[in-house]
Amino acid sequence: MSGVYDNPKYYEIAFSFRDIPAEADVFEECFKRFSNIPVKSVLELGCGNSPHMEELIKRGYQYNGLDLSKAMLEYSREKALRIGAAVNLIQADMVDFTFETKVDFVYVLLGSLFVRSTSQLTSHFNSVAKVLKKGGLYLLDWCIQYETPFEAEGGDSWEIEREGIKVKTTILWKAVNRVEQTVEETITLEVNDHGEKHTIVGKEIKKAIYPQEFLCFVSGFKHFEFVGWWNNWDLGQPLKQADKIGRPIALVRRI
Repeated sequence: MSGVYDNPKYYEIAFSFRDIPAEADVFEECFKRFSNIPVKSVLELGCGNSPHMEELIKRGYQYNGLDLSKAMLEYSREKALRIGAAVNLIQADMVDFTFETKVDFVYVLLGSLFVRSTSQLTSHFNSVAKVLKKGGLYLLDWCIQYETPFEAEGGDSWEIEREGIKVKTTILWKAVNRVEQTVEETITLEVNDHGEKHTIVGKEIKKAIYPQEFLCFVSGFKHFEFVGWWNNWDLGQPLKQADKIGRPIALVRRI
């Protein structure tokens, strides 16, 4: 069955707990409050199965996606064909990429900022700066570690059933190098596809980025300014007021 990102349908089911229209509403509220330019085009980094594509296209936005996985991009292209949408999907590494045209809004979701070092983080933000128009926003979902993943015990697990397919998802974290702040993230999908069972495992190493580190990084980066961060995709819940953090989003603006 190969890896997690080679099985986009099962991956889509595994992470279908999200309320896509509600998240698109948050995007648009961010545009209204914080963007210094009108937003007509968006770019999703690590787009995978492009879960927000159809909703954003319905709302009149031009959708662009970037991912390393050929299987994920093919799945997204098939989805675009089904809805008759013209989209731009490219296979590239988010650490260092180029794009043909500039966009008005960039986002990365579910902690999919896969960089392993500060130099890779710098390269990533330089790439985003090249593609994002001045005044535009970059939204990061759960890419900053407000609680250390090094000490997480038992990880996280949930189960979702759709169209007769059951997928149990387990995510575990393991310290790789505490000085470099790198962790190994393991995603396991236990699939029961109408009686046919599969276990699919994916492993990625990435750098944990902590709040004050992120603020220092952005403040010293000439292309961006910090806008704010909020809990549970709710602009009414600033993180500084949160007792328990879940699905935090951070927002920076291109200058």
